[in-house]
This record gives sequence, C-alpha cells and structure tokens, in this order.
Amino acid sequence: MRNKKGIISLIAMLAIVAALILSGCARQAAPEQEPAPKQEPAQEEHTPVNIRVGLWGSEEDLNASLEIAKGADSMFPGLTVDIQPFPSSEDFWSSLPAQIAAKTAPDIVKLTNEGAFEYIEKGLFVPIDDLIAEGGLNLDSFAQSAKDIWTVDGNLFGIPISVMPAMFIVNQDMWDEAGLGELPTTWDEVREAARALTKDDTKGIIINLHEFHLTNWVLTFGGGWGNGRTINSDANVQALETIVEFYSEGLAITPKQAGFGWDGEVFANKRGAMSTGGWWYKGYLANAAPDINVSFIPMPMGTTKASTSHSDAYVVLKDTVDKVAAIQAAYWLTRDEALELLMERVGINPAKPALASKFYEVNPEFEAIEAIVPYSKDFGYPADTRNFNLLLVQALEEKILGGTDISIREILDNIQEEFN
Repeated sequence: MRNKKGIISLIAMLAIVAALILSGCARQAAPEQEPAPKQEPAQEEHTPVNIRVGLWGSEEDLNASLEIAKGADSMFPGLTVDIQPFPSSEDFWSSLPAQIAAKTAPDIVKLTNEGAFEYIEKGLFVPIDDLIAEGGLNLDSFAQSAKDIWTVDGNLFGIPISVMPAMFIVNQDMWDEAGLGELPTTWDEVREAARALTKDDTKGIIINLHEFHLTNWVLTFGGGWGNGRTINSDANVQALETIVEFYSEGLAITPKQAGFGWDGEVFANKRGAMSTGGWWYKGYLANAAPDINVSFIPMPMGTTKASTSHSDAYVVLKDTVDKVAAIQAAYWLTRDEALELLMERVGINPAKPALASKFYEVNPEFEAIEAIVPYSKDFGYPADTRNFNLLLVQALEEKILGGTDISIREILDNIQEEFN
C-alpha cells in the first residue's frame, strides 16, 4: 500500500515537471510582438472663414483699417478679415438698410453710437455677450463707460473702438491773418469772429445741417432730444434760431451750398474757417489739406458747456452666418496694437484706459478737448432715428436754403407730434 502511494506521488511530480517544461517551451516559441507604431498627435483642423467688415472713413482711416485687418489667423486660426469700405457716412446709412433686406450686408460693421439705436431696436444687430463667451474672449481691458454706451436693456451690442467728445475746429492760419486773439469759447464770440473771417467766397463758419452737428448746437444751449421726449424744448428752439441767424447774416455755409459732400471737404478747400466736427478731421486733413494749420478746441457754449460723446464700435449683423467668427474678427480689430495704430494715425481716443492714458501725449493737438470730456453726452435720438433725422434736416434745409417762412418753433412742434 505504501508502494502504491509512492508511485502515485512520483507520477504526479513528473506531470508537474512536464507541464512546466511545456509552458517554458510555449513561451519560447511564441513570435515576438512588433512594437506599436508611435501615434502622432492629431492636428486640429480649422475651417477657413472670411468675415466681411463694412466701414467708412478718411483715406488715412481706411489705410489703417486695411493694415490692422491682416494676420487675424495668428490669433484665430482659419480666420481672415476683409475690409469693405463705403464711400461716405451718408452712403453707409442710406445703403445699409437695403443691404440688410437683400441679405448682402457685411458680417460686421463699424459705426457710431449716433445712428445705432434704431438698428438695435429693430433687431438688426445682435447682442454679443454670449458670443464673447463662446469665442473665448475677454473685454475687461475696455472702459466700462465705453461698454455702457453700447449696452441697451442690459445687453452689449458692440466692441467699442473709441470714445471722444465732439469738438470745434478752427483754421488757425485764417484766424491769425484776420488778427483775432484768443480762440472762441462761446457762440457769441464765434459770431464776432465769423464776421471778420467772412470774405470773398469764404464764410466764417461751416454749419452742416446734419443731425450730428445740430445735436451739438442744441446741447450747448442746455437742450437735447431726450430720445424723442424733448424735441420742441425752449433750449432747442433757441439753439436752432441761432443757427438761422448765422445764415441770415451771411456768415455760414453748408456743404450743399459749397458743392461738397461733408463739412470736412468745405474746410479743406478753405471755403469755411470754422466748423463743428470731431477727431476724424485729423486724419482727413493730413491727406486732404496738410498745409492748413488747424486748432481743435472745446465746443463753444450757448448757455452751458456740452458736446456729444462719440463712440465707434464693431457690431454683428443679424444675418451673419458665423457670428462667433464675426465677434472674433471684431476682437482682432480692437486688439491693443490696432487701437494704438488708429490713435497714432487718425487720432482716436481708444476705448481701453491703458491706451487712452497715452492719447494726449500722442495727439497733443487734442489736449484742449480733455476739458470737455466730463460734459459730453449721448445723442438722445428717438428710436426711429432715421425718420427723426430726415424730418429735422429736411425742415431746416427748406427754411435756410429754400427760404420757407415756417418758424423754428413750428418745425420742432411738428416733429414732436410725430414722436408723441
């Protein structure tokens, strides 16, 4: 019995040894595995997208815009920006509604706050808060005051480019030649100077019968449009009656009378010695009339210190296909280098405080304007801005250029009825 158990144990032991030998042979016989090929990191593909940008401006402004539009793909791969200029601001505002209706409008447009409210109210521009987040953008470097100008009902509608008060422009050569002393601070002083500056085919002052210029006049008399609520105020009547007096005395000229499209052309061709205007005169005159010595001063007072606060921004149109790419294009066009270039070339006051601190150093000709900044205001047009502007300008042209007998009070009363 003991021998049988020993034989069984021996057999079991031999079986284990055989299994180990066969296992080792099997491991030896297995073919060597090829190393897995090294995986290259996947290259992210970026679909090319071209964003069309509509804007207008002086030759210098357009050249600067073409330059800053280049290289957008360095920040946003696949993105290109195409500048599509309009011939003038008038052409822009008259053409844009038709382009929007025909779905041929640019993807984003650069425009001023003076005409934007109507388009925002009609839903033609889109709020950009969600687009900013989706595009991974940060607007903390932009002044809150600038963003506030472009905020309606709590929604941001544009990436601001600049914030700048309107100003009064004087041909310093003509001023000195006439033997005049200190530059004017009131409209009464402007009137006296205009009498001395008016001679031959040159008028003392250019008064463009355009809503921008008219609004600056009414603000300096303590008036304003009140978003349609105060159109026929006594202050507005007084301001526009003063304009009529300038024309009645033969001291003023409008671009239409001079055969030009806007007041800057009249000024550049020395058909007028003074004008209301803005920072864009710098870039325009640098090309159109570099021989003119020009002074930029605060808007003269009627009864108070005031002027409009002018802000440009890029807005996204409602029919834009790739709205995120569009807001990224706007962000590229408002990067620090872009705003610095515009500040140096055309004289904008950038909407970024870190850059704006250099503004008066780079543009010493605007130093006197700094004093008016606390007194500058929004335009206050009614929501139906286009109709308001048409009624106001048409009525004043009929009175001043056409010689109708209707009074300023009647004109403003009639327009007020349209907006009650």
